[in-house]
Amino acid sequence: MNSSEQELLHLTNLMLEDQLSAAQGRRLAELLKASPVNMRLYVDLVELHGQLMWDAGLAPVFEPHRPKSSTGRKKAPAPEVQQRRRWSGRAISASAAGAVLVLIGLAFAFTQFPDQPPQFVQPEPGGGDNRPDVPDQSDAPLVADSRLDSSGSDNSGDVAAIKPLPLNNLPDRPDGNGDVRTADASAASTDRPSPFQGEFSDEDVVAFIDAQLQKSWDDNGLQPSRRADDTEWLRRAYLSFVGRIPTLGETDRFTAGTGPADRGRLVHDLAESAARAENLAEIWANLLVGRSPRTEVNRDALQDFLKDEFVHNSPWIDTVGKLISAEGRNDRNGATNFLLAHLNNDATPATAVTARLFLGEQLQCVQCHDHPFDKGISQKSYWALNAFFKHTHRVTRTETVPGTTDGSDPQTRQVVELLDDREGGMTHYETLRGEVRAVLPEFDSVALTADQKVNRRQELVRLLAADSEARVGRAMVNRMWAHFFSYGFTRPIDDIGPHVPVSHPELLDGLTSAFVESGYDVRRLMTWIAMCRAWQLSSEGIAGNVPDDPDSGETPMFSRVYVRRMTPEQVYRSIRVAIRAAADASPRSITTESESDAEHRRYWVAQFVRDYETDENDESAEFDGTVAQALVMMNGEEIEKAIREASLLIVSGDSGTNRRTREASPMEALNRVSLALLTRPPTNDEQRAFRAHLRDMSGSVPAGEALPLAVEDMLWAYLNSSEFMLVH
Repeated sequence: MNSSEQELLHLTNLMLEDQLSAAQGRRLAELLKASPVNMRLYVDLVELHGQLMWDAGLAPVFEPHRPKSSTGRKKAPAPEVQQRRRWSGRAISASAAGAVLVLIGLAFAFTQFPDQPPQFVQPEPGGGDNRPDVPDQSDAPLVADSRLDSSGSDNSGDVAAIKPLPLNNLPDRPDGNGDVRTADASAASTDRPSPFQGEFSDEDVVAFIDAQLQKSWDDNGLQPSRRADDTEWLRRAYLSFVGRIPTLGETDRFTAGTGPADRGRLVHDLAESAARAENLAEIWANLLVGRSPRTEVNRDALQDFLKDEFVHNSPWIDTVGKLISAEGRNDRNGATNFLLAHLNNDATPATAVTARLFLGEQLQCVQCHDHPFDKGISQKSYWALNAFFKHTHRVTRTETVPGTTDGSDPQTRQVVELLDDREGGMTHYETLRGEVRAVLPEFDSVALTADQKVNRRQELVRLLAADSEARVGRAMVNRMWAHFFSYGFTRPIDDIGPHVPVSHPELLDGLTSAFVESGYDVRRLMTWIAMCRAWQLSSEGIAGNVPDDPDSGETPMFSRVYVRRMTPEQVYRSIRVAIRAAADASPRSITTESESDAEHRRYWVAQFVRDYETDENDESAEFDGTVAQALVMMNGEEIEKAIREASLLIVSGDSGTNRRTREASPMEALNRVSLALLTRPPTNDEQRAFRAHLRDMSGSVPAGEALPLAVEDMLWAYLNSSEFMLVH
């Protein structure tokens, strides 16, 4: 950190602690004007301080004013407000720090835009959240907000409606040389003309992707990595589409031809396969309800619903609509399990997860206050979306079923819509100043009425399909790109907006347009990404793309395919496939999974899940152990037995389904193990190490046992290698 940045850090800390003098304030403004790097550092510091301040609740909780009843007693707040009283605590220094921020913003605005002074407006009666001093309004602090303004935030009570600094237009973070990257990091905009309208082919979209990435590489002086070998690409394709490594037979079929392998044909076959649908169903079940067991969730029914949607390639907008509007029993309508997992705490988890997964917006951070850097995301925005779930409830019922022994079914979990909800049509929330406000359901500048008979979730589905910004499509494109490349166009992938830089805005816009125009076709979206030139490249970097290193914080340029660890589900399936394929078991026993296998896999994966028990039902699944540990946890004795039997079968040539005329030679056995586990032939170094190990074994064990034991050791060595654990 240079001296200028150190000074900026010192002055910013003084400002945040309300200890900044006037002279120091002028110096801070000069530093902010001097360098976009300084401005970026300043924004990061203020954002960090703001998050700590909101989360810590440093000030004591205070009791906001409430309307008084005719008896003189204060009326009790609405039930949902009572549950959120913990958020009414605030840091006393927030007002002072905010005032200094405004002063510095004014100084910067006057110097940058001398011909455009900030416009002050006369405050309306009733005040607002941002006023520095609010008098006692015990008679009427409840403000009905039935409509958001064009920016999505309520500025009716601002003393000074000052245009915010254009933080969304800051350049990207500097690279290691201190120079600002030239990647277009502005937010994606729907104002750009769409390159895909009417009829277009898959080849048209792939060519568009290639052109956009080539332009990015040229602008940043990057050279793409070499084209990946067929075996490297094949392994990546199977892990991405079906969630496991390929079998020996699948590898042999792909590489058997004399000419170049037909990658397009394989992508088509994988995209059409039921295994792809099953893999996507599991991925989305994890996203929708997590991996932790939940008593109210019938996970099998949810995955069956998702698999059916992906098998039939239902439009993604329709699948999202079914998940949001689902009603009925969770064993009969699998889609209901999404909401059943998140209707606790006045449906605040349902609101946050819906926004994050389907809209690419992290609204949970504005549940208690406006977004600090994006005026389009306000506290009101959160509760306007939450209002769509106001009448939705989960219930447990026992239904009488004719013809059964006792006349009834076991208790079932259900999603019901109670249109005669006694709480009324408005949703209430509490601001940081303790004011209780009311809001109606609103999305994309369309607000519903307080009519109790309207099914609000069905109305939300209709509004999502007509969304002027196609947020459902954009969020899916960004997530699917990250599925293939490890990184999306934004960081994180589920937070898209003016406050988050977009690495390739034109590409994100174009792919979103094509996805929407295709009818939200997930199968075609996966095909476009898998067939673009960038995804054909090796994961091995070259001298010409060293700066393309998103793992160190740089903007991803996709000049190579980034390496990532397998998910726990991929590890489980790949170990199972590798051992059975090495032993030359029947193809069906390798690629199919019984109900007991699936149950054991979910139980095994649950060991790596951490449930944070937050209001948003957050959890994480971290698999950081070695494969040896994974094998032991998968039932060590059975796995060891399977590996020992596999090594014997590899050497003898007797698989139970196919007998070879002679025993395998040491190099044939090693080649089989390497192809089964790593989808490639053994390297020269690996061959030398295996020969040396075999010689050592031959001198210490009886004749005929050395080769099977050496093969068994190589199986363990390959399984424990980082190469096996990585998607590359």
